[in-house]
Amino acid sequence: MKHLNKNDLNSFMERFERLSGGEIVSLEIINPTTFKITLTVQDKNRGYDWVNMNFECSEVSDAKLLDDKALKAVDMEEGACVNFTDEGIQLGFGSEEYLSSPLHLQMKTLKYEESDFAL
Repeated sequence: MKHLNKNDLNSFMERFERLSGGEIVSLEIINPTTFKITLTVQDKNRGYDWVNMNFECSEVSDAKLLDDKALKAVDMEEGACVNFTDEGIQLGFGSEEYLSSPLHLQMKTLKYEESDFAL
């Protein structure tokens, strides 16, 4: 997995079109402060082919989570937001604004990896 840092954020969000139009596939609780979120996205560098994006959120200090049934209902047309703040990294899905995102987490470390497309 690669760290997503502030310097790489703009190119990451451009490459994956702000994660818009995809679908959240799963949310896995690894331990009380570590979560894995998988979603489908289109990769601009691969001719807009679909890939899975796996996020690992570590040292989570705040979260608004959804159960499995509600994950697929998150409207990803607005994509996701990632903010680097003094308190940590904020990641929200389904809105361009962190607090209005139906699924959001605040953490110290955010990693990602791409994998083959699967629902």
